[in-house]
Amino acid sequence: YLVTVKTGDRFAAGTDANVFLTIYGATQDSGKRALVKQGENLFERKQLSIFELEMTDLGKISKIRIEHDNSGAGGAWFLDFITITNKTTADKYTFPCGEWLDKKKGNKQLFRVLWADGEHVTETSEQ
Repeated sequence: YLVTVKTGDRFAAGTDANVFLTIYGATQDSGKRALVKQGENLFERKQLSIFELEMTDLGKISKIRIEHDNSGAGGAWFLDFITITNKTTADKYTFPCGEWLDKKKGNKQLFRVLWADGEHVTETSEQ
């Protein structure tokens, strides 16, 4: 799977925190995956961060959970959107966000559950 994460264009939108993604498909979920790349400054303002995640086919993707651990000097993060492409089938899913993942801004949570095609459901407790 090819995962593209777009950090939004807001003052202090980027994060130094560790970011994690769980993908929920029709047949199974990916489990919590760290989005990391050695030697790159990821999740900066207006930046695309691109990752290749190897996993079995999850089927049609319905939702994702994106989260961070609030670590580092700048924990707050303004997430614009995420796209996920199944490199085998070329199916592409877009998950708009346009919200903060922060203890002080937005819904004051460090995670968001995003639905494919932009249907957004707010969850207020940890899963």
